[in-house]
Amino acid sequence: MKFFSARSRSAIMATLLSAFGLAGCTSVSDEPRSLLSPRTLADVQRSSRSSAVHSNKSTPTIALVLGGGGLRGFAHLGVLRALDEAGIQPDIVVGTSVGAIVGAAYASGMSAAEIESIARGVRITSLIDLTFSKSGLMRGDNIASWVNSMTSNVPIEKFPRRFAAVATDLDSGKAVLIDQGYPGAAVQASAAVPGPNVPVAYKDGHLVDGGITSLVPVRFARAMGADLVIAVDIYCTGSGGTGLAIPSVLLRVMRMQSCAVAAAEMAEADILISPSVSVSGMSAKNEQELAIAAGHDAAVRALAGIKSRHTPKNDLVDLLPPAVGGNAQPAASADIHAEPQPHRPGSAPV
Repeated sequence: MKFFSARSRSAIMATLLSAFGLAGCTSVSDEPRSLLSPRTLADVQRSSRSSAVHSNKSTPTIALVLGGGGLRGFAHLGVLRALDEAGIQPDIVVGTSVGAIVGAAYASGMSAAEIESIARGVRITSLIDLTFSKSGLMRGDNIASWVNSMTSNVPIEKFPRRFAAVATDLDSGKAVLIDQGYPGAAVQASAAVPGPNVPVAYKDGHLVDGGITSLVPVRFARAMGADLVIAVDIYCTGSGGTGLAIPSVLLRVMRMQSCAVAAAEMAEADILISPSVSVSGMSAKNEQELAIAAGHDAAVRALAGIKSRHTPKNDLVDLLPPAVGGNAQPAASADIHAEPQPHRPGSAPV
């Protein structure tokens, strides 16, 4: 799905160090101003309270939260397939980085099978737009155009499902939510990895990858009105590598930091799906298929335990589809409202 293997990111990091010494053409302040209107968690909470309408809705509002993790994002496709099989239709989709890419496609009305087909056929080279900037190696405009095309150039507000992408405000250091405008710009900001990607400018500052501050954005989903949050972490489970070269060590430390920051928020999900996946590159087709299968299997195990979960006002067994609330017992390996797990070193989120 997006962008590079761990080996490629290591090469990019080395190239970046050289680029800082050579590039002097443009800086981030020269970038065109985006029309994005990001909101902080506090902003979203205030907005939700002021617009809250008490209804007699008989089913809980379900949010699907898709975390960042680069090419591990193929696992998200398996999760979508499992949700379809279980008859679960999320009302809200919130994503960070690669999770925002998959989430935008899903919230726009595409089926899991359609998204899988696109993911298998995408040419990564067509998404790369190199630039000689002090602020990054790629602008990200090609990714934005691709996402807009994939979602039929429909603005987020007109999606059949509520959708939001999460980014990080570079100036304030806070996670921000983007739920208006065209999805391409929202995804571009959410997936703007510092270093490889130029920060996305908007009227009040600059935005970078959401995984820095909200790898699996459970709290934003709650603020948007979710009663039940199904979250997917594709980054902090499993081995992240053992390399001792400088780029590898830096990426491993970045992963440790990201997962440590994300642990508390992930633990707030009602259902936490945590497949252990690793995809080395877009040419690793077998690994991609294994990631999809891992996402599907992890979701099936986690959803089997949904009968034990309750919202403050509803018994989910009675309210969710029979395929979920049946007689299945929770699987021991499923992460269901899990406590923070120990995190292994690896690469930075995407």
